[in-house]
Amino acid sequence: MSAGRRARALVALVQVLGLAVWFSASAVQPELRARWGLGTATGVWLTTSVQLGFAAGAVVSAVLTLADRVAPHRLLAGGAAAAAACTLALAAVADGPVAALVLRTLTGVFLALVYPVGMKIMTSWSDGSRRARDLGVLVGALTVGSALPHLIGGLPGLPWRGVLAGAALCGAVAAALAWWCVRPGPALAPAPPPDTGYALRLLREPGPRLVVLGYLGHMWELYALWTWLGAALAGGDPGPAEHLTVFVAAGLGGAAGCVLGGRAADRVGRVPVVAAALALSGLCCAVSPLLLGAAPAVTTAFCALWGAAAVADSAVLTTATIEIADPRYTGTALTVQTALGFLLTVAAIATVPLVADLAGWRGALVVLAAGPALGLPAVLALRRHLPAPAVAAAVAAGRGPGPVDPPTVELRRAAPDDARTAPLALPARDGAPTVELYRLRRAARPGPDPSGFADRVARALPARAPGAPARPAYGPTDRPAR
Repeated sequence: MSAGRRARALVALVQVLGLAVWFSASAVQPELRARWGLGTATGVWLTTSVQLGFAAGAVVSAVLTLADRVAPHRLLAGGAAAAAACTLALAAVADGPVAALVLRTLTGVFLALVYPVGMKIMTSWSDGSRRARDLGVLVGALTVGSALPHLIGGLPGLPWRGVLAGAALCGAVAAALAWWCVRPGPALAPAPPPDTGYALRLLREPGPRLVVLGYLGHMWELYALWTWLGAALAGGDPGPAEHLTVFVAAGLGGAAGCVLGGRAADRVGRVPVVAAALALSGLCCAVSPLLLGAAPAVTTAFCALWGAAAVADSAVLTTATIEIADPRYTGTALTVQTALGFLLTVAAIATVPLVADLAGWRGALVVLAAGPALGLPAVLALRRHLPAPAVAAAVAAGRGPGPVDPPTVELRRAAPDDARTAPLALPARDGAPTVELYRLRRAARPGPDPSGFADRVARALPARAPGAPARPAYGPTDRPAR
């Protein structure tokens, strides 16, 4: 196995284990309601508090551009360890809803350093020809990790504290692996200077804004489905059988959907795959009242299909964000996108039980069809903003028309915790620097550049293409011509 494959597999394993704490309280919610006398609203808050904490942590990380300025494997390890510690404290000492809500909110805050940072590390080991499939593996790992508490909760006779402790142990192992074994790949960009305004500028650009809108439609459905599918199957509190069905749908079906969706996106393009996934998952929402009450085999197969379709577009939307955002701040862009998405999940998770009170659990999940219906137009409009699809397999086999990726400029970067250096490839098209490189030159200001990144880009441009006219290099104190 190559170094890149080992690194990608390790990052995926860390995500599976680190995100096991996400739905740990949701998996034992019936026991907590019975023991603490919780109402429906408090039970909903046990789940949504994690989403709110994640959004808050992601906003702070985005404003401080932590994901782009701190060694990502250190950030990932710290977030996984802290989230595991909060879950273990919930299992060991929590004796009521107040302590549980505080600890679950803090768990979400620390998970904001696990999922987006894991995506950044995964892409540092990928190139454009396989980026969507690699992120598909990562998001598949997220689905398996998020569903692990349902698998643990499906074990008969296991107390709720044991379920939480098992999830916390998984998170602790993830932190140790991230600290000692995970390292970013050669495509990791140098740490840029702080830019607290980039999060807002990202949403002003039409391409990133359309990706975010598509992502919001996807997120309206996804986490509410994972949270309430067991209740919809049981018509109330789920038992071990329903927990296992949720694990099959969200964990196994979701992982398969992520991998297949990522591979398809690298072959046929981002927009067709996202549009197909949104359409299929929206259809599943609409017909769910008919099929959730069918024979057990039919219901399980339907739930697995639904779980696959609901998450198949997640990695592809993430890939689109990476390809369309400023390459210096991809970690921040991913954090902004996930923060907005998880804020929306709070409303979706709270809406489903309200609909269940009116229409019953069997028909409550129909309301989730609103997400795919609203996200699909934004995704279709995105086609003109993304590059043409890369048919990686044909090129690798020598059947394609030419290289998938454009010529690159190789810059040197200092690898974290390593004296060696590795090349950073930045694309250039038709003998001219890309839009991103122009942005770097326009963003230069008088005074020292802490990262030296713009200066190295400018000095590399004349040597980028054989025969290209030399462009004068400018130093960190020179203002480039506009």
